[in-house]
Amino acid sequence: MRTATVTINAERVSPSRSLAALARAAARDGGPLVCITSRMFGELEREFGGPEGVARYLCRVATNTGRPICVNLPTGPETSTTVFVSPRGWSASRLAGWAAGKRDELETVFGPASVRAPEDL
Repeated sequence: MRTATVTINAERVSPSRSLAALARAAARDGGPLVCITSRMFGELEREFGGPEGVARYLCRVATNTGRPICVNLPTGPETSTTVFVSPRGWSASRLAGWAAGKRDELETVFGPASVRAPEDL
């Protein structure tokens, strides 16, 4: 598995531009899964004025690259939930299959994982 951690200074570099550039690079040649942390999500919230703006932006990036983007958010001191933002036009079953195929990658980074339907969150 290939991984990379990208750290930016949000006062000098646009979080949205750096994420878009990373997602484009990862989409080429079957590159690594792009997953943002709660810290990046917070930076994007400041840039877009709230979670709704971030969700719209992530959907646009996923659509432009043709690949889902993951968002990992803490749910407790030692637990987290990862949600996938799919490109427009993807069915729920296509996204579920894609997410299931990324389980090993997610477990390597975040620990034990299970795929759940959105209504079960």
